[in-house]
Amino acid sequence: MENLFLHYMNQRRQLEESLTKPEPGPVITISREYGCYGSEIASFLAEKINQTIPDQNKHWVFISHQVLHDAANALDVAPNEISHIFGAEEKSIIDEMFSVFSKDRYLTDNQIKRVLAQIVRSYAEQGRTIIVGRAGCVVAKHIQRAIHVRLMAPFCWRVNQIKIRFGISTQEATAKVKETDKRRETFMKFYRGDKPESELFDLVFNRSTMATHEIVDLIYHFAKQRSLF
Repeated sequence: MENLFLHYMNQRRQLEESLTKPEPGPVITISREYGCYGSEIASFLAEKINQTIPDQNKHWVFISHQVLHDAANALDVAPNEISHIFGAEEKSIIDEMFSVFSKDRYLTDNQIKRVLAQIVRSYAEQGRTIIVGRAGCVVAKHIQRAIHVRLMAPFCWRVNQIKIRFGISTQEATAKVKETDKRRETFMKFYRGDKPESELFDLVFNRSTMATHEIVDLIYHFAKQRSLF
């Protein structure tokens, strides 16, 4: 009887918490193929949204590299010790063995990825946030007031963008795009599993045929229609 009573009280407490807890979000996530520069879109989008919001306390922010520093602080390590995760460059067996014997506290790649997910989820649930990359489209999928955007472009176009940005040869840029695509796919697969990419996004834009301001305007009007702000 006592166990039944405790079970009832626990269920009641969880119900009361769910009724008083504010709805998570709103959030916009931007996933991008390498060379499509999602941070540029996010920055202009946040600025455009905030121009319509007088109260600065309710302004939107965009999050990308901040996740790395937050995760490093949470794990009590230097950012460069976990930065390989964002490129999905898994540690080699030699690196793993070296880490085990050289540190008092050993962190596996999966532990790091789980902490990253917790941080991204926290940003998404606090609301008024645009999250660039970091598997945000998967981590924030449970949030109703959300829009998930995908930026893509033909391979050759992305190679040219990387070539211009880094001042490297076509051959070097091609290798860089191929390698980064592979690493990002590995990173994303940890979070989404075998779930098809087509189920993750609400809006998909071709970066090679659309100007930055066109993409920003379309996301803005869609978010406004969805009452995200």
